[in-house]
Amino acid sequence: MLVKRGLSLGLLTQLSTAALIPRQIGYAGQYAIVNCGPDNTAILHTLLDEVYTALLPAVQDAKSTQGPAFQAFFKDAKNGAGVSNLLANIAEGAAAFPPPDHISNGAPVFFCVTRKGQLTGRFDSSTGPPFDAFDRCSDRLVAQSLSGTKYISICPSFWTSPALVTSPPAPPANNQPASNCLSLSRNQKQFRGTANNRHGAGGLVQYKVWVVLEELVHSYIFAAFGLGGHSSALDIYDANAALKLSAKDSLLNAPNYVLYVASVYGHCTAFPSLNGRELLDAGPDITANQPTSETNPASVEPSVVQNVALNIPGVP
Repeated sequence: MLVKRGLSLGLLTQLSTAALIPRQIGYAGQYAIVNCGPDNTAILHTLLDEVYTALLPAVQDAKSTQGPAFQAFFKDAKNGAGVSNLLANIAEGAAAFPPPDHISNGAPVFFCVTRKGQLTGRFDSSTGPPFDAFDRCSDRLVAQSLSGTKYISICPSFWTSPALVTSPPAPPANNQPASNCLSLSRNQKQFRGTANNRHGAGGLVQYKVWVVLEELVHSYIFAAFGLGGHSSALDIYDANAALKLSAKDSLLNAPNYVLYVASVYGHCTAFPSLNGRELLDAGPDITANQPTSETNPASVEPSVVQNVALNIPGVP
């Protein structure tokens, strides 16, 4: 079962962080880690180190635009600079949401919610219905990027979900593809998939390190592009559906970046042989156990919170 990562967009920021005290804040480079406790702060620090390591080859690959993973998930060489720069900004911890304050330089902040009342606000305006990040947490929703603010909410299930492994297998030393790379259908026109792993994406990206990366990508996409002309965010997890996005929309879909970085990191080389109109017209994968109840494999359960005035009353 693929764990969902929540995305919160269009937040009207009214933040109050004055009550946070230094002992409750840890750092991994430019990224602040708040209210996570010493053990989980150390885990997040390690995960961010792993994200940095995985990003470096992807940044270089995106500059060339010739790699098979780039061609699959971003299509157009004109996207090379944008993809490379966004990934480099994440590696650096660039200030996506200036100005700096006493918590961060403007880079995203990881905030572990452990109960109600820690990351709250109201929908639409200061007088709208109440919002609490903790209420959105579930067994399947393990983290939320509160785009428009610098905050990434980490849910308790991030630490306990049996569906999430901390780190992917290391790629073989001989540059052979990692064991969890996506595989192709018999006709080579799409990724092989089952009802349980959303067309193979689970096997490639169902790791805590990639959840952390995805939430960072959500933040930096919003900082760079906003909604890109859409009324709501693109958040398409299905690998085949992500593959079929236009070159323009691929820049706006965070899972494309995660699939791309994970593929480069894993030395993955197998990607569908079709592109453009041919890929859109590709027939179903007759070798896979496709879910019959799913009319739109690109859709996921709603995990978008829009138009929230956010308040952080402090961490007890």
